[in-house]
Amino acid sequence: MRDLLTVREVAERLQKSEETVKRWLRSGKFPNAYKKTDKQGWQIPQQDLQALLIPSSKPSVKEKQIKNNQSSPPLQNEDTKELVLLAYQAVTMTSPTQTMINILSHIGIKRTLEILLIMQQSPNKVKNPEGFIKKAISKGWTPTTIPIKKERSIARIQQNKHTENRSTLPFYNWLEED
Repeated sequence: MRDLLTVREVAERLQKSEETVKRWLRSGKFPNAYKKTDKQGWQIPQQDLQALLIPSSKPSVKEKQIKNNQSSPPLQNEDTKELVLLAYQAVTMTSPTQTMINILSHIGIKRTLEILLIMQQSPNKVKNPEGFIKKAISKGWTPTTIPIKKERSIARIQQNKHTENRSTLPFYNWLEED
């Protein structure tokens, strides 16, 4: 019996789709799996598969989250909305819309504070806070994410100077000379 399995073989044994197994590979459920080449694909050791099938004595990530949630009482929805409102007002000096409060309270107070910290640390003033927040949520920005500044204005100025130089050349018709 082989020591290594392919994604298809693991999917068949677990009765899951190949995409699910690939997602597990990316998330690190098979720590000893490796990919030699694109043609050969992933090689998953049987020990990793056995470790997945036999529940270990260590609590899983979900079990830890459930335990943490039970130890500290969850904030009530109204409390979360109030905290989100205060944090948003502290950073932007404006009141958020009801949809923005709902979005921010849905993602949780911790993530909301991270996004507002990103907004506050932005080198340029954020002109559209709602768009900024939605983009930060969708792109998964963190306070350690380094923004890449695009120098659009410099390129436009250089292009305008180039076109001005072409247009300033006087037209002189040698054929109509007196």
